[in-house]
Amino acid sequence: MARINGARVKRFGGDITIRKSRLHRRLNWNARYGNPKEYRKQVAMPTAGCAYAHRKTHNYCVVCLTKKSEEIHHAYYGNDVIGVSTFSTCYRCHNEICHSPTNWIKSPSNPVWSNRNTEEFITRLRLGYQLLYGGIIL
Repeated sequence: MARINGARVKRFGGDITIRKSRLHRRLNWNARYGNPKEYRKQVAMPTAGCAYAHRKTHNYCVVCLTKKSEEIHHAYYGNDVIGVSTFSTCYRCHNEICHSPTNWIKSPSNPVWSNRNTEEFITRLRLGYQLLYGGIIL
């Protein structure tokens, strides 16, 4: 069982099911991602599509640069642009590095939309994306 944004979650075949949250139940965490079917679609647009984001980095994680990407990480919410605010990561880097207290800023006033990475870590994510997207294959 892992914790994401203060909620205990359990993974079932790639899907995350929220079991119990310390935050108010009326918070709509899924609003950040819009329509889930459209979000996961393979589309060739720089602002949408999980599969497209993984293809842009040759299915590598932008953090460790070695493992297969399995997750999409949002450095901040509201403007999903691949390589700017959304990045493909492996499961371990996403949970242990991207959302670590060192790199992740939680907003108590608006946790759904205002949680974000630090500027230093966003710069690191963008550098990893540029290395992979630019054609460097490890």
